[in-house]
Amino acid sequence: MNDVTVYEGVTYAERPEGAMKLDLYVPEREDPPLVVYVHGGGWVAETRANVPTPERYAAEWDCAIASVSYRLQEVPDGSNLEGMYDPANPTPRGSFPDHFADVKAGIRWLRAHADEYGYDAERVAAWGSSAGGHLALLTGVVDDVTDLGDAFADEIEKTVAPEESGAVQAVVSWYGVADFALPEDDVEGIIPLLMGGSRSERPERYAQASPVTHVTHEAPPTLLMHGREDEVVDVEQSRRFFDALDDAGVNAVRYELHDLNHVWAESVEDIESERVAMDLLEAKPTHAQSVYEATHAAAGESPESLLADLPPAGPEAIRQFLDRTIR
Repeated sequence: MNDVTVYEGVTYAERPEGAMKLDLYVPEREDPPLVVYVHGGGWVAETRANVPTPERYAAEWDCAIASVSYRLQEVPDGSNLEGMYDPANPTPRGSFPDHFADVKAGIRWLRAHADEYGYDAERVAAWGSSAGGHLALLTGVVDDVTDLGDAFADEIEKTVAPEESGAVQAVVSWYGVADFALPEDDVEGIIPLLMGGSRSERPERYAQASPVTHVTHEAPPTLLMHGREDEVVDVEQSRRFFDALDDAGVNAVRYELHDLNHVWAESVEDIESERVAMDLLEAKPTHAQSVYEATHAAAGESPESLLADLPPAGPEAIRQFLDRTIR
């Protein structure tokens, strides 16, 4: 197993709200590809430390891994989400689309500093969980942060390494939100807070912030993993995104874990952080699961599977997917 060099607390952007930082794990090999991890926490909680054992997987996958901070959503006093707000969390706060702008800025910064840290800036995947899954999916289908849509045009400025690309070549999503039109229209809760109102009040913002809206035939290959019993982010989110990719002729794989809830817990009450999520996926016996693959080929060509031997959901499936897409 390769040794891994760790760089903690690297500042990639100075925002009015504070410094945005990332942690970087680089295996000892020549020009490994890069995986950018985006943590979960409902867009309002957790930190970049909420990542599954990055030093281990940087070594096992022969990939550099960067876990990026992004501005968390400000929670107003009196909000029904106030219980999710942790005053001890040092991450700066803002309002959507700051979250997305920061993830894209992190990717561009990482590209600009690839030679300094020793990874390949041309082979980049985004991996995210829950709210981070939403941001990873959005990062995959919107190459340039300024292309998010007219509803956000006045709220996004590209200041960090603007000459670099923010595009990625592959996406891994764990139970990520793909379509803000799927939940019931509401006037309170996390999504109305992000969007500045209900869906009926702000339909363009809801549509343009939804990854499924931006899917085209140029979207990168995507690996989706989701629990069928997820009570926080409905499994229909991943199904809808997979179908959009398939319709657009984009290769994708979707795993559904039959009896698992959010963050691979058996019930909402058992949910822990993403830091232990991979351990739950690797539990024995293997969880009951179904796998769906969409592979596409031009006329006269043969389709090529994204996974070599269809391993169960977990680190080996991700490794094989990264092997086929960015290595």
